[in-house]
Amino acid sequence: MPAKNEIETPPELRPLFLALEGIDGSGTTTQLGRVVAHLASRGRRAQATREPSAGPIGRLLREILLGQHRGPDGEPVDGLAMALLFAADRRDHLRREIEPALATGVDVVTDRFLLSSLAYQAEEAARDWVASLAREVRRPDMTVLLDVPVAVAAQRRRAAGRPVERYDEDGLQARIAESYRRLAREDASVVVLDGSPPPDVVTRAITDEIDRLLGVLG
Repeated sequence: MPAKNEIETPPELRPLFLALEGIDGSGTTTQLGRVVAHLASRGRRAQATREPSAGPIGRLLREILLGQHRGPDGEPVDGLAMALLFAADRRDHLRREIEPALATGVDVVTDRFLLSSLAYQAEEAARDWVASLAREVRRPDMTVLLDVPVAVAAQRRRAAGRPVERYDEDGLQARIAESYRRLAREDASVVVLDGSPPPDVVTRAITDEIDRLLGVLG
């Protein structure tokens, strides 16, 4: 938020920080490069990124999500530890990549950000505690939530040949999807779009929202 008596810079005159969110198989990864390309078509510099990040904590998280680093009796990494790792990765991600890019005038589009922790890690830890880990974290200018039925998302994951990850069970994904919807109702910066149509249709819906933010439409 701008300081008192400070005029906020319009979105079209400053670098944008955008996040794509949704359950696994919602299409965020498919849309990531398309959104960056759209921003470039508007004459803007933009780069794509993701969470877990490409940094050291993010690489560890990806290994854990695939079932590695289990305990001596085969137990998975504790849910509280997961929440802490995601929070640490987010801060590192901001410092290493997101904030330096924005500081040079480059738009940043990330495949997952804070909303993911509030939806996913709140399944394994108290939501208020998870939220407290991100109290001072920079928020995106706009978050796009791609809402798809759990069965559709699961079929997409199977069709893509993706390995099964920690949170892929259908019942868990259904609870996470509902958490996403609840979070979206509580945050005016979150735009909910139907992620079920063909990719080109979803891309158009996302880019229309971005253009509205930039003042190109409406």
